[in-house]
Amino acid sequence: MAEQLFVVVDRERVDRGLPPFAGLSVGLNAAASAAAAAARLPARPGLAFARSDAEWLGAAANGLDADYRWMYADGPGGGIEGCARAGERGCWADRAIVLDRLGVRDLVMGAGYDPTSDPSQDDRAGPSLAATFAAGRRGTGPYEFTWAQAQAAMAAGMLRPLRSIPSTESNSGIADPAHNVAPTPDFTRICADTGIDDSARCIGAVLDAVNHAHALEGIAPMVLPSGFGRLSVPQQLLVAIDLERVERHLPPFAGLTAALDANAQRGADTADDPPDPGRRYLLDDAEWAGGSANGLDAVYGWMYDDGFDSGNLDCPHPRAPGCWGHRKGILDNFGSGDRLAMGAALDASGDTHRGDGGGTSMAVTLAVAQNPTPVFTYTWAQAVAP
Repeated sequence: MAEQLFVVVDRERVDRGLPPFAGLSVGLNAAASAAAAAARLPARPGLAFARSDAEWLGAAANGLDADYRWMYADGPGGGIEGCARAGERGCWADRAIVLDRLGVRDLVMGAGYDPTSDPSQDDRAGPSLAATFAAGRRGTGPYEFTWAQAQAAMAAGMLRPLRSIPSTESNSGIADPAHNVAPTPDFTRICADTGIDDSARCIGAVLDAVNHAHALEGIAPMVLPSGFGRLSVPQQLLVAIDLERVERHLPPFAGLTAALDANAQRGADTADDPPDPGRRYLLDDAEWAGGSANGLDAVYGWMYDDGFDSGNLDCPHPRAPGCWGHRKGILDNFGSGDRLAMGAALDASGDTHRGDGGGTSMAVTLAVAQNPTPVFTYTWAQAVAP
């Protein structure tokens, strides 16, 4: 979260011709982390800094969400104290801090995050984020993360949020949830913290949460085939996705293929959506999940925790076109028959994202083949066979 906030704040600045913060200071990060745990503004950093500003925010889903709220939801109508009307003193104060002209040299930042310290009535025990923006009087290191590192990562590849719904997506017309559905029961406290957990206790808890979400939508409960926990994770992903489709009267994917499994494996191994599978496919969609305990857990996230304030980076605000994109992909109108093919893969320790390194990495490729698929490695018919 600290690194995300640092990167997006610097992008907001350099895109407007302002100098970036050079890096995240070890000392300022520690102070901001203590402030986040106490749900307060960080203290002024001391005489080593000529100027400084401080921020605190509760219920931030990620660094990009925090930046959006400070930069674009900080005026009249945003519920900001002291900003009932345009021109009042409280309007756009957070935006002014992000874009403050602190100087051109020795700019440094600190940020800290606590996942459960927000004391606000509506967000109690939610995430708490604190940050310090400062200009040093002399050298400001050491740094935990630098703008140079961020620039190198951006040179390697850019995350570009969706501008519109992809042309390959044929919306089936199934409504999205009004908001993310908190897992009931909270299987994240029941399943293992790391690695794969295909125990009956964990899968049963995830299934109960899925069926709670089904009840909210008014659709029939999901019934897993016997032995679901003994299936491989790719097989679990096929079964869970197909069950979500057939309960909504959409045709299932006929099965997994070796070619699409290999395509999905590229996504799992790189902790990213699988690449375009090629010209042999008329339509395709790709999904990735990090840290899931099993295939049903991954599908829960894609189906019921994919809106604003989730881990979906294409949904930085409630009306962004990427909100519920994973769910839309799973429930896409792909047609029917043996041309509906799927690939699925697991890298048991492939999540490379900072803070999650070594966690599970799961990916699926959903596709419509140009020609009927002759051979499947595992089929929907096998899954539902008596």
